[in-house]
Amino acid sequence: MRSFHCLIRAVVTGACILGFFSGCAKAPDQELGAAKAAIKAAQDAQADQYMPNNFVITQKALETAEQEIERQSKVFILSRKYKRAKQLLKNATDLATQIAADVPKAKEDLNAQVKDGLTSAQNMAKETRVYLNKAPQVKSKDVLVQMKADLDVADSALVQAASLVAAENVLEARQKLSTAQDLLKKIFDQFPPPGSTEGSR
Repeated sequence: MRSFHCLIRAVVTGACILGFFSGCAKAPDQELGAAKAAIKAAQDAQADQYMPNNFVITQKALETAEQEIERQSKVFILSRKYKRAKQLLKNATDLATQIAADVPKAKEDLNAQVKDGLTSAQNMAKETRVYLNKAPQVKSKDVLVQMKADLDVADSALVQAASLVAAENVLEARQKLSTAQDLLKKIFDQFPPPGSTEGSR
């Protein structure tokens, strides 16, 4: 009977010790899950496309937290501390939640930016074509032909950008606009500097 009581006491004591150890070493699984869910929700809201910098910061906070959790898992069980990891996870969750809420405003801002840029690029393209048609001697024939070809491509990209804006596909519209702007800059950079006699002969 005595040995039976000793066995019971040992089992109870062992259970208490295991409970103590598991309490000290408990990883923030719940917080990690919440952070991942918040980041997934932000990505679903297209925060990675409309607010890429903030989204990257959020991902880095999650990665740092996961590295901290991994580091603590290799520490002696009684010395494990997950306070820093929990704070990093909270930061990631809060930021992801905030940027998901800010995406609609970011979309509006980008839409306005693309529309303004499109108008400016369209005007520049028109002025550039007039200039090239009036001053064919501005460059050698081959260079002038290439400039006009680039301008045709830029015009086409601007037409596509306008259609994409109308279809509310502002992300692809921004890409087309950027293509047109790069081509227009390429052409503009080949114009003679102000005051130059080139093209007036």
